[in-house]
Amino acid sequence: MNDLISSPDSSFLSKATKISAGYEVPATAEMRDDFSVSEDLDVWFDRSQTKALLVQKDGEIIYQRYSSGADFGRNVNGLSMAKNIVALLIGIAIDEGKIGSEYDLIEHHIPELNHEDNSGITIRDLLQHTSGVTSALSDLQSTMTGKWLERDLSEITFQKDAPFKYDNLNYYLLNILLQKSYQTPLSSIIEDKLWKPLGLSEASIIDTTGYCCMFAKADAWLAIGDLYLNGGGKIISPNWIEKMVEDKVMPEWFFVQATGKSTNNTYGYHVYGGLPDLPKIFWLEGMGLQLVMINPDTNTIIVRLGGIPSKFSLKSNRYDSSLIDPLLKIIR
Repeated sequence: MNDLISSPDSSFLSKATKISAGYEVPATAEMRDDFSVSEDLDVWFDRSQTKALLVQKDGEIIYQRYSSGADFGRNVNGLSMAKNIVALLIGIAIDEGKIGSEYDLIEHHIPELNHEDNSGITIRDLLQHTSGVTSALSDLQSTMTGKWLERDLSEITFQKDAPFKYDNLNYYLLNILLQKSYQTPLSSIIEDKLWKPLGLSEASIIDTTGYCCMFAKADAWLAIGDLYLNGGGKIISPNWIEKMVEDKVMPEWFFVQATGKSTNNTYGYHVYGGLPDLPKIFWLEGMGLQLVMINPDTNTIIVRLGGIPSKFSLKSNRYDSSLIDPLLKIIR
């Protein structure tokens, strides 16, 4: 699994498509300010297979550290954090009139779907994993290796009013919807609508997924986190940013790595919540504890990229409830 996470040249994946830079800012390998918990973070960094760690407070980076070979985080797969990028793009498409709203029926945008089966399924259902779709293993194998689904879109089945069931196929379909709306690959949409307007350094993504596999520097993920603190800036409407965080479900059973538990977690448009006693904190998450954690009350953002810490297991990903305590100490 760490092979999958650690490199854009992984044998598990197709070659990711480049997202051109808005501009390139030289990054420094390490920085320390007078920060009371920097020593704790250094210890945590070393024991958790972290490859990039950034902390920003009140708009200033107060801690950053990178492992050798990480290219400031760009050689680390953000995995499911790519879903948040897709959700942001849906909001931009709504702002631009490409999509009516999150309540648009998906059949209006993807006519190849089985109309009898998907009746009533909306974009919001895909965003929240409440469409009832189920991926096959072959779906992941094909899309992560740069191919489209081997089965026809008409073969995908849905369930109206289905309970939450996390499935990558939801965001694959959102990717299809975006590419149909803009008539260009996902990487180009990201470049035009996010990367260049935000002035971010070069990144890459596998165009055929939508649910996974984006390689970007930690400071680029930090800029995405900033959108949540500044109401979307000039990139996206504040109304959509609020919906992504607040329009959420609480699954009956759904393991979340950052909380280390399977109940009382919340899920918006790939925005997580549910930390005990910290209701205002929310975050983006990818497998292996890829994190962009945000606290609007303290104006703090933490970005963590890396391999699966040694105390993780493939089954649960994380079962040490104290593993991110040093991060929570900072972001409170």
